[in-house]
Amino acid sequence: MEEQLLSALTIGVMLVVSGLFLLAPRVARRGLLFGVYVGEEVAAGERARRLASAWARSILTWTILGLGLYAVVARRGSALSAYVAGLLCLLFGYIVQYVRSYRAALAMAPASPPPFAAAYLAPSPRPVMAYVALGTSVIAGTAALGYTWIHVAELPAQLPVHFGLSGRPDAYRPASLGTIWMLPLLTLVMGVALSGTAVLVAHAKRAVRRGDEGRSLAAQERFRGATSAFLALAALVTSLQLFVLSVGSLRVATGAADALPPLVPVLTVLLLGLAVGGSGFLALRYGQGGARLEAPGGAPLTNGLADNRRWALGMFYFDPQDPSIFVEKRFGIGYTLNFGNWKAVVGLLLFLLLIVLGPLLLD
Repeated sequence: MEEQLLSALTIGVMLVVSGLFLLAPRVARRGLLFGVYVGEEVAAGERARRLASAWARSILTWTILGLGLYAVVARRGSALSAYVAGLLCLLFGYIVQYVRSYRAALAMAPASPPPFAAAYLAPSPRPVMAYVALGTSVIAGTAALGYTWIHVAELPAQLPVHFGLSGRPDAYRPASLGTIWMLPLLTLVMGVALSGTAVLVAHAKRAVRRGDEGRSLAAQERFRGATSAFLALAALVTSLQLFVLSVGSLRVATGAADALPPLVPVLTVLLLGLAVGGSGFLALRYGQGGARLEAPGGAPLTNGLADNRRWALGMFYFDPQDPSIFVEKRFGIGYTLNFGNWKAVVGLLLFLLLIVLGPLLLD
């Protein structure tokens, strides 16, 4: 039964990810084509449509290959290795086809300088939900650390580190700094990182059109607010899920409970559904940067989005003169870092240090 559930979940996740990949070119801002600003007229032309069709065919092909690889590995290895193999295959195909599409779009970009920038100085509304999520994340993470501190002396020599679908432990490791403190630390770090991102996104630079009487500004504000609220909600669910998992695993380790609380799988499924459903909703309802809310017309994009010189591979934005930490993506849904801002780079490095090197440093 557990294998069948994992198989259904894997196939479902791969199909949803594939669907989001297929959707990406169709929800981009007018004038952008696979991470390149080619102008509004070219992006709506026949060459752009052919490029989008080639993208769809390639993603569908890689999806079939990924599902096939999953089936082969699942028969010979573990469900987890099959899941990773299938997703990596799909991700590899996405990267390969994106680079090919980006290069083709780059050949269609105008040689002329980017349009003049336009900026609006109107204040942004306060992201109340993002600040609530940030405060809640700090409380949840601190509470998880405090609960661990209180009960650390009661822990046995072997601690549960993996739980089956029933919530009962099925793998153990010797007690160490890593096995004891990693989950409560993760509760604090992940919650604060997500909610902090929600706050920063709410104040991210507007990417507007010049001379469209403020219609793109209104669309951008609505998209930015919805994205911030989505990240704040994800932070709240993540903090709660990790808090319950941290406290529940300690209760199992000390013998106070036989299994994790039923709330853990419920919150896990909710978080997965929120991540997938929220991304899909933003794409279909708003489009990237509010593209689906913008009025039709030929008003050109401005600011960093229209300047191809500031983007590497259409994905990585670098402008030391731009004080922004987060800027709108050119391809996909959401926002990305300004890698020319030292604050953004330091923040990313600290996050990676805590997530990637944290377990090694604690063991």
